[in-house]
Amino acid sequence: MGVPVTVLSGTLGAGKTTLLNHVLTREHDYDAAVVVNDVGEINVDANLAERRVDGDTDVVELTNGCICCGIQDEFGRALVELALAEEFDYLLVEPSGISDPAPVAQQLVQSRASTFYDLSSVTTVVDARRFYDAFSEGEVRRRGSTEDGTRPLSDLIVDGVEFCDTLVVNKTDLVTDAELDYVVETLRALQPEATVLTSTFGQVDPGAVLDTGRFDVETVSDSPGWKRALKQYADHSTDHKQNRAREHDRGPNHGHDSVDAPVADGDVDHDDRSHETHGHVHPPDEYGIDSFVYHQRRPMHPERLADTLQKFPTSVVRAKGYLHVAGRPDHALVLSRAGRQTRIEGVGRWIASLPEDRRKFYRRSRESGWDDDYGDRKTELVMIGRDMDARVIERSLEACVLADAELDTADSNFENPFPNREGEEIRL
Repeated sequence: MGVPVTVLSGTLGAGKTTLLNHVLTREHDYDAAVVVNDVGEINVDANLAERRVDGDTDVVELTNGCICCGIQDEFGRALVELALAEEFDYLLVEPSGISDPAPVAQQLVQSRASTFYDLSSVTTVVDARRFYDAFSEGEVRRRGSTEDGTRPLSDLIVDGVEFCDTLVVNKTDLVTDAELDYVVETLRALQPEATVLTSTFGQVDPGAVLDTGRFDVETVSDSPGWKRALKQYADHSTDHKQNRAREHDRGPNHGHDSVDAPVADGDVDHDDRSHETHGHVHPPDEYGIDSFVYHQRRPMHPERLADTLQKFPTSVVRAKGYLHVAGRPDHALVLSRAGRQTRIEGVGRWIASLPEDRRKFYRRSRESGWDDDYGDRKTELVMIGRDMDARVIERSLEACVLADAELDTADSNFENPFPNREGEEIRL
């Protein structure tokens, strides 16, 4: 076994350094090493840590880049050099406040550094006040492309929340009891497998974050709430199709309707497009947190869809999935909504848009959920929220689906703000 590693993730100002200093300055009988990353030339967090630790702690500073992307190689080398030069019981890694923890964890699990280290925990620190403000009340939205490279705070928060095994809800003294309940339950919906701790001034038991053994890459990768909801929807759809097939085999007296299962909380008025729509709602918990999956094969009208996404109900705190947009027949678009911010990115080709030989290869090598008319093209969105009205959400999305008469409309007739190539992003 290697040296246990704890990665302390979280946005700027969440309290990572405060928690780190608390762990290091508590009376203890262990030696710890610290790797602190900052994107600036002067590593303020490292300076703060160095001022507060004793001679039993080695602090390694990594500046002028982010260890999740820009200086990954330097990060890997620093980890190996530290292991060869020093002896210590624990390693704590504090990435910058704009880092995605997944690539950081990958370095510790898959690179040469994994020979010396055992990734024990990815702990994400959340500022309770800022989380509540971003997800309950919403940030100011800016529509358009993301060429300036900036990302909304809610996006950064979700990256850390969905890829972790431990959540520390910090600064609880700045929220009311009701607001704290909202924060904790929303976090549990976003990452159901994480252990949730609460703190003020980063004061947690060091044993709650050191050598916990809670990190498992498959569990953390597969357990975000939107992935769970999508899997449950897929399982539900498979069971539904099998039941319909059995009913069909019984004969004409036990036939089935052509309409798939309606939304769980009541029937929805559908037009002639409804046979292509599937909805599945999970019962809300005691705090009203629930999830809903919307599925549609037909393309969505770009102008109506953009308008609908901008007016999405505030009850939806997280949404993730694919969009099939008219005028964009080649590239799959991925929607990611966190709080009140929605980003849409072109992520690659639909299999149905590939040349026939490549299309056949991909169809043999994976289950693509092929449709006779649209191939693998689809809109499939998972929504997680509090007290959501699934019927209202479904109706608003159904209003974006192209009607029969619109299917023959030339793509050039649409005002289309959506990405038209891989890697292009917009914000709505």
